[in-house]
Amino acid sequence: MHTKSPLLLRLMARLGELDFEERFIPTENKRYVYGQTDYEGIIYVNPVPHIVDTILHECLHEQFPHYAEHAVCSLTGKLMRQLSDEDLKAIYAEFKRKVDGD
Repeated sequence: MHTKSPLLLRLMARLGELDFEERFIPTENKRYVYGQTDYEGIIYVNPVPHIVDTILHECLHEQFPHYAEHAVCSLTGKLMRQLSDEDLKAIYAEFKRKVDGD
C-alpha cells in the first residue's frame, strides 16, 4: 500500500466537517467547472461533465467496438467540446431518469 501524504490525510479528515451540495455549475470561458466552495464550509460539486464524458465514451465503445482506447478518448473530447450547457444538462437528465428508474 502507498503511504498517504500529510496533506491528503488532512483533507480526508476535513471531509466530515464540510457540507456538500450537488449542483450544475455552468461552464466558464469554455471550461467545465467541476466544483466550487463558498469558503465557509460548503463545497458544491458538479458531476455533470464527468458523467456525460463517461456516457459518450462508453457509447462510442458500444457503437465502435473496434476503436482503440486512445481513439475513443480523442473522439470523446471532440464531442464534449461540441456540447452546450443545455446539451450537458439534457444528457445528464436522461442518465438520471434511466438510473433512478423514473
